[in-house]
Amino acid sequence: MNMLRTLLTRTPARPAPIGVDFAAQRLNMLQVTASPDGPLLRAAVSRPYPVERGQLLADPRMLRSFVRDALASAPFAGRRMVSALAPGDVRILPLTVHVPSGQSEQGAVAKAVRDQLGAAAADSVVDYYQVRSVDSSGPERQVLAAVASTAGVLAYLDAMRGAGFDPVALDIGPAAIARLLAAMQEDVDQAVLLINFGVRKSFLTVIWGRRLMLDREIDFGEAQLVERLSRVLGLDADAALGLLHEHGIGIPAAALHVRGQDQQGIGRTIREILYQEFAAMAEELVRTQVYVASRTRGSALSRVYLNGSVARYANVCERIEELVNLPVEVLDPLRAFRPAAGFTINTDMQGIALAAGLALRRDVHG
Repeated sequence: MNMLRTLLTRTPARPAPIGVDFAAQRLNMLQVTASPDGPLLRAAVSRPYPVERGQLLADPRMLRSFVRDALASAPFAGRRMVSALAPGDVRILPLTVHVPSGQSEQGAVAKAVRDQLGAAAADSVVDYYQVRSVDSSGPERQVLAAVASTAGVLAYLDAMRGAGFDPVALDIGPAAIARLLAAMQEDVDQAVLLINFGVRKSFLTVIWGRRLMLDREIDFGEAQLVERLSRVLGLDADAALGLLHEHGIGIPAAALHVRGQDQQGIGRTIREILYQEFAAMAEELVRTQVYVASRTRGSALSRVYLNGSVARYANVCERIEELVNLPVEVLDPLRAFRPAAGFTINTDMQGIALAAGLALRRDVHG
């Protein structure tokens, strides 16, 4: 009788929240469902905006219609969602925090943020993520603090509710990416690097085991490559961008001494023109490798993943391999999941990494 009562009163488990990323040019969404062998990929979609992102978010009627159509295009369940603010709306502060005996870590982080921001801290929402290090038991903690204006956070949440979502959490972007990379790792003792290429800035994110270790911004992006080609070759920006799409970022070093075709001549020229940009990237990667070795007592990076705009170009993996002497591959976020029965991919999923990391958040606190 008790078993029967339990069966009759048991409520079905709620669907997991949808990971929602309003990226620069596309809405990316992904949802998983639980299984004994790990999360199954239930639904995923990546759709270009009908207008510029800011204009879309400012128009409640257009936003609601766009979101409704996107959700209807795949078997999403429910409207609960986890999201993250746009990178331009969040300031990430790497902090070394001293936690005296008897004081909470949260209190120490709050004090460090107030000391750095001054009066602006009173009008800010602050979250933080502890960075992994060899010695995490001492009084010092390495953390990444995410700071956003209270007004901006409330406006974004209002826009999400107006679009038909039920927000359950706002996550820290680097933490979500770390979660995705951790789900893809087979050896939790290894450190891996993700280079996430943006338009003018890129981000270097290091995961050690299943924890975020480093996330920092560097001055490297697609726009710099386009501007250099445009300036040296006397082309307009569209023509320079077309060269990158057609020929990539230049031929690999192994092909430099092969004579012949015009295509290789163009590839050699592009490589030479972009040499300075990739030399600057090499310096950043060396600094990152030194930092990892210092924080792990000598361990080294085992692999590099590429994501974002520049990752689409031909020969970019080979070019980055020359700089780091490590295996390099373009990030495939869907590798972290097994597809649920009947799941099919019918859209471009290249930019869905952040949405995938958001969807892997276990609960509103995890």
